[in-house]
This record gives sequence, C-alpha cells and structure tokens, in this order.
Amino acid sequence: MTSFVLTERDMELLSFLEKHRSFPLPLLAERFFAKNPFTRTRNTNPLKACERRMTALRAHGYIELDRVRIAGKPHVMARVATKADNPLGVDASRRSIGTRSRVHHIRTIDAVHELERSVKARGGRVVSFTLEPQLRAREQRGRKTRRGDDFEPFPDAVCTVSLPDAGGEQRFDIAVEYVTSKYTSADIREKHESFRRLYKHAFWFADRDRTASRVRHITGGTCSILS
Repeated sequence: MTSFVLTERDMELLSFLEKHRSFPLPLLAERFFAKNPFTRTRNTNPLKACERRMTALRAHGYIELDRVRIAGKPHVMARVATKADNPLGVDASRRSIGTRSRVHHIRTIDAVHELERSVKARGGRVVSFTLEPQLRAREQRGRKTRRGDDFEPFPDAVCTVSLPDAGGEQRFDIAVEYVTSKYTSADIREKHESFRRLYKHAFWFADRDRTASRVRHITGGTCSILS
C-alpha cells in the first residue's frame, strides 16, 4: 500500500479550512481546483477535481464533510479533522461550529463570495477575509475580560479589498453583515453606527425581502437578499 503524501495545495487548503472553520465544496473548488497544480492547465470540471481530492483527504483522516440543508437545499461543507493537527501545528480539529450557527456561517460565506464577485467586476480583488470568531479572538487576545466589558459590535466578516486607482491600488476594509428576521431594529442600528465608525464601507445581506427593507430603511444603504 502506497503512503499518502500531502501536497502543497493540500496544505494551503487545510490551512484555509483551519482559519475559516468550514467551507462549501463548490467555493473550495473555485479557489483551489481551477487549475491542475502540476501542469497549471485549467480543469474542465473543478468541482469534480475537488470532490475527488476531498474523498482522498477524508479517507486518510485529514478532513470531515458535513451536509447542511438550507431551505431544502443540501450544502456540503468541509472542515479539518484530527489528523490535520500535526501537519498544521495547531489543534485545528476543535474549531467546530455549533448546529445552530451552521446556517449563519454558510450565509456569511455566501455573502463574502458575493462581495468578491462585485469587487472582481470592478477590476479589484478581496485580498483576505476574517470571520467574526477570529475578529473577536483578535480583539480580546491578551486582555482580561470582565463582566460588563463593552466591545464594538463585531461584523460577521471583514474583507480587505484592493481596488485599482490612479496611484496603483487602494486597500481598505469592508464590513460584511448577514441579517435575519430575528435581528431587532435596535440591533441593526447599533451595528450600522459601529460599522460607520470603523470601516470604509459595509455590505449588508438579508434572508428575505422584509428584512432587507428594514435594513435599507435604517442604514440608508443597500441590502442584498441571499436566496
């Protein structure tokens, strides 16, 4: 039996999953499987190539696959498994997502993807993005928190964006927020005021028409619906 060897792309993918906790297979296919890693030629079916490699990584204990249904539609999500701890040098396998948070997590990833499309259409790119758990950990790292401590509301994600300009490029951070009908108007208003202070722009996304209308009324900006 031949031994299983992690490739450079495997390590990049596992590191990406460790950072972002879990990610949909179709979007992983876009990011990591658009080209053959050895010949650099374009894959005619990136999703099939992704699924094939994921099957191998799963069989050897490096990833787990979860199926989450949203509005009756299944979403296959990949996350790191226990065997990835050693090559990554971290206890990555503990970064699980609670059942109640999975849908919101997936929708946040969808919102980031929509922002990436918008920025790409303007000739720019999303350099990186950070999700709320990492934003919260970064803010609180090295600090002793006490009951009553007050923090600015954290967005669901922050994207660092690069856009071309006369001087070459401009980089800035954009807050991304996915809002459901459970959010009160006070919640939306508080986040809106915070995002205006901290970020150049904020992109809002909602679960339905009524929620989006409420966001638009409170923020005075746009709000897209994620179907």
